[in-house]
Amino acid sequence: MGRKPSDKPWFHNPTGYWCVTLDGKREYLDRDYQVAGRKLKALRARRKREQAGGREWLDQPFSVLADEYMADIKARKKPATYTAVRYSLLRALKILGSTVRVGELRKLHLTKVEQALSTGDYSPTTVKHTIAAVQGVFHWAVKHEVLDFNPLVGYEKPKAHRRTRVITPEEYEKLLAKADPNFGRVIMALRMTGCRPGEVRTLIWEWVDLESRLWILPDHKTVTRQTDPQPRIIPLPDKIVEMCRTLAEQPHEPNDHVFLNKFGNPYTKDCFVRKMDRLRKRAGIAAKAGEQVVLYSNRHTYGTEKSAKVSSIELAELMGHTDVRTTQRYTHFNTERLHEMQRRAQGG
Repeated sequence: MGRKPSDKPWFHNPTGYWCVTLDGKREYLDRDYQVAGRKLKALRARRKREQAGGREWLDQPFSVLADEYMADIKARKKPATYTAVRYSLLRALKILGSTVRVGELRKLHLTKVEQALSTGDYSPTTVKHTIAAVQGVFHWAVKHEVLDFNPLVGYEKPKAHRRTRVITPEEYEKLLAKADPNFGRVIMALRMTGCRPGEVRTLIWEWVDLESRLWILPDHKTVTRQTDPQPRIIPLPDKIVEMCRTLAEQPHEPNDHVFLNKFGNPYTKDCFVRKMDRLRKRAGIAAKAGEQVVLYSNRHTYGTEKSAKVSSIELAELMGHTDVRTTQRYTHFNTERLHEMQRRAQGG
């Protein structure tokens, strides 16, 4: 005869586990009685939610759950975080499709996302962020008791690699020659300021101080890591000042983006990636050591060149780094600097 249901765990001698019988089925909880009691409480709460209709989320399209997640991020996080996660999820949904249901998603789907993006010239960092965004939806859902478990836990995301590719002066001229005027201004701004692509893409006129020849970004990548957050201040060379003055002649509002595409609209992150991919091919710039020229290569080139002219602390300030160790990555690849050191060491 089966054991009658009980509100408390009972001990199963053959296995040494505390158990419970629910719906005629034995559930093994734990060898420790107190832990078993907590697990039983959680198990009953889950059953209660399921009986109340909690499983209905499993039948909803993933895009619906993602919308709930994004609404929460929009309410609690900074606009830059919301934008970054939104584009990552949109990128994933283009591959997963709009009809895939929450209960259907498994690690295999993340593998498909990774494969599709990797063959589309997306960097390992972008692939990693895209997968993390999908996982984040499930993590949020479990935390807020929308779902009982996250089926995507433990998926091994690709590692973001450090860039070493610099753009030679000849390659830079080829890029400018083949770029349309709007995107050419983007390339020039990245190359001459050392900004991150996202900083240029999201720059608005409110952050442009032409009188002081500065871009002042109140919300940037490293600000949340500082105990006393400071804005990112970017000094502008003459050519960028003149470029901004020319662009400022067009009617604009403080919240309008500085860099617009040929249709007069702000660039999206995916558009940046695609345009750079097409521009690189038109310019005939090949990969070196397996690494292609991408938008971020402009920043790496800037850091590599400036590392020979200013101290690490000064370069860190120019590039918006809070940790000089991050800046020191750029000092390892300045070949001209290394050759000059070698010549001095040889006394020639």
